[in-house]
Amino acid sequence: MTLAVAVASMGWSAAAAAQCATVDPAVVPDMRIDPLDTTGAAQLMQPATLNFRRTGADATPLTILYQILDEDSPVHARVGASAGPQVEWRSDDTGRDISVSRGDAYALLRSGKITLAPDETSKQAGVRLFLKELREDLPAGVYREQFTLRYWCGDDASAAMPYESPGIVTVTVQVPNVLSASIAGASTRGEIDFLDFATLSRSLSVSVRSTGRYRVNARSLNGSVMLREGAAAPGLAERIAYSVRFGGHALGLGADGGFVNPRAGLAGQQIPLEVTAEDVSKKRAGAYRDTLILTLSPVS
Repeated sequence: MTLAVAVASMGWSAAAAAQCATVDPAVVPDMRIDPLDTTGAAQLMQPATLNFRRTGADATPLTILYQILDEDSPVHARVGASAGPQVEWRSDDTGRDISVSRGDAYALLRSGKITLAPDETSKQAGVRLFLKELREDLPAGVYREQFTLRYWCGDDASAAMPYESPGIVTVTVQVPNVLSASIAGASTRGEIDFLDFATLSRSLSVSVRSTGRYRVNARSLNGSVMLREGAAAPGLAERIAYSVRFGGHALGLGADGGFVNPRAGLAGQQIPLEVTAEDVSKKRAGAYRDTLILTLSPVS
């Protein structure tokens, strides 16, 4: 096996034969993944077509070996084998993985193959892109990459110099900004009970998972106070004012009182929702209540 690789390397440095074909640019339809969707498939597959065109007037059978080269470009939001959404390329003719990197010592073992008949001036090769690791913790955004197609004229790649068409295959993967939030496991409702108000500050934990930033807003049905049950026209002695903090940040109970939190990631975060009541020593005895509506929404 080592000897075969060495021969291939020597072959690439030899004089190149005449270029037998060109390749048309190929755009793979955009792919969208939702890392929070636990009910979806483990991987996505998108077919694509590579169109090879014979050059010159040669009318003999023509065999072309080809593979898709992952350049590991320095682009931050990219698609590939070592960064961003993970992909694998397979050829329809063999079902073999034909994605390689420049540092791959055994690249020649992974290639697709087509043959043009003497009367064919062009031929299409079917490939499939597999988007893998769909539960990977990817930040929301658009990931793009242009892959290089490497191909050989003839059925012996070790004896010929390859041709390369840089950026000939374009791939775009969209990761939407989505989030999930719950209280006490999977519930969307929770209760903070001050009991006899011996402690004026109590909290509950909100579990948040998100692929991007999200806005936190809250509103009170009673105008930021707990009202004594049964009071017809609650006065100061029947109203307990309170303040709210989410993750340590003061949260105003109104349209303009929200703030933006950073991405929580797929592992998620347990964020405390703290409610602090005012002094109750001068309040009338009774049960006091309010409903607080907490809204978390993705920020585009």
